Amino acid sequence: MYNFNNDTFRYEDLCNLALKFYPMDFSSSDMLALDMECGYFLTDIQRDPRFAKTTSVSDLCRRLVESRKSAFFPMIYRLICLVLTLPVSTATTERAFSAMNFIKNKLRNKMEDDFLDDLMVLNIEKEFADSIDNDYVIAEFEMSRSRLVRFS
Repeated sequence: MYNFNNDTFRYEDLCNLALKFYPMDFSSSDMLALDMECGYFLTDIQRDPRFAKTTSVSDLCRRLVESRKSAFFPMIYRLICLVLTLPVSTATTERAFSAMNFIKNKLRNKMEDDFLDDLMVLNIEKEFADSIDNDYVIAEFEMSRSRLVRFS
């Protein structure tokens, strides 16, 4: 559980986080606004009972939206959203490049982008692709219109 007291919550850490990891997302005026918001944020959150049992950053983000405080603290909210998307985007990017290297080898070097995208989705989402019944897909394809040759 997060405790928003002066010992554990340091707004300098938030500003440093924005400067170090998101310099393109925060201009100098945004950094000034973030610095000003942090002073008010701590006081406001400590007084609001809805934030008393905040357990994670995603929980904090959800409570900010529910209480509509995300509109009062837009720079803090932006930083939290960026922090929450970082693990997802890093993992997704690594998986996508790994799948692309596997799929687009020397034998398939000249494939179209749409076909490559489809193959990558199937490769990345193997669990979902494995759950699809091939016989059902073939039957649906055959029933969509008449064919010269039957598949089954």
